[in-house]
Amino acid sequence: MGFTGDTMDINTVISAPEYCFLKSDPFLGERIALLTFGGSISYGLNTPESDIDIRGIVMPEPADLLGCGFIAEDKAKQNEHYIYGANGFEQYIDRTTDTTLYVLGKIVALFYKCNPNTIEMLGCKPEHYAMVSEYGKLLLDNREIFLSKLAYGSFAGYARGQFQRLKNAIGKDNGSNVFKSISLADSIERIQRHLEEECKHYKRECLKMFVTDMSGNKITVNGIPVDAYDVGVLFNDTVTEITVDGKPISDEEVQLCFSLNIDMLPANEFSVVTNEITSCVKEFNKHLGHRNHKKDSYHLNKHAMHLLRLYFMAEDILTRGEIITYREKEHDLLMSIKTGEYFNSEQNTLSPEFFDMVNRMDKKLLTVYENSKLPERPDNAKVSRLLSDIHMKYLLSPKP
Repeated sequence: MGFTGDTMDINTVISAPEYCFLKSDPFLGERIALLTFGGSISYGLNTPESDIDIRGIVMPEPADLLGCGFIAEDKAKQNEHYIYGANGFEQYIDRTTDTTLYVLGKIVALFYKCNPNTIEMLGCKPEHYAMVSEYGKLLLDNREIFLSKLAYGSFAGYARGQFQRLKNAIGKDNGSNVFKSISLADSIERIQRHLEEECKHYKRECLKMFVTDMSGNKITVNGIPVDAYDVGVLFNDTVTEITVDGKPISDEEVQLCFSLNIDMLPANEFSVVTNEITSCVKEFNKHLGHRNHKKDSYHLNKHAMHLLRLYFMAEDILTRGEIITYREKEHDLLMSIKTGEYFNSEQNTLSPEFFDMVNRMDKKLLTVYENSKLPERPDNAKVSRLLSDIHMKYLLSPKP
């Protein structure tokens, strides 16, 4: 569109003919609560070649709020732009313009979990917002109620997953079972807090995890004993040697093992725990089947840049209770990563300095999390009241 950097004006962008659906579609128009930029523009990390992504929030169908969402017309359900869930209309997607709008109830559920891809919508630059209704303003004015220590698990978990995919793309881990085992242990550990809250007789100490050989013996990698909870291993460049009691073993012999102590755990809680952990393992293994293909250097560097951005954003949330989407403070560092200053083109890999930087940020974020003054999770009553108030205002307002 001929716009770059801070000259990008969202109102000018959405006034282009290709965005006419924002006003003409019956599910959008006056139902839009807010629009904002997504992607590199929202982070202040765009270049003239960057795509324009639009993200937004839309009010629900009144019928969905009144429990009639399951009776959607077949014609609407067949529309490629409309995404339906169990409770009705949930998302609007226009792939041509890279535009995605979430229905209020759907987005609030994601905000509650401090989902990295959506919570950023609440921390954009003021001039990056458009079509902000009274409902959108209520969300922006109350953004702090969604911030909690859940941000650590959401952001760190997402960043570590991205890091693993980055290593896959540059062929650094060669599909090592060591990295897979620790990544899986990290995923399971992140649901342990949820299990403790949901099941009053269950404690995370009930489940111990170990990276072992096929006989259950603990392994050593590159001369260092491996702890299943040591995510720092994920940031190692490569696995060069795996041993048990000084004897080399193959990577295929490495596995993640559980030790359970669930004496007198009620049957209902046992069901919840086993279902959650089983689902986590299945989801993890499913994603392993979608390994990255080799990427070109531009996309590798872009991927690496966004990985660091996740850590910086999480640090702001946990230390200051602020959502800062536009990364002005780290702009030069992040752009240097994006433009390839940490990339070795001859070896098609990132520099050791980059891996060290990610490792330091991951450790720092854990310390920040442990010292954070944020609540463990958002106040359910406050979130519920905000959502209810917005829905009631909307239902009682005149409709066109």
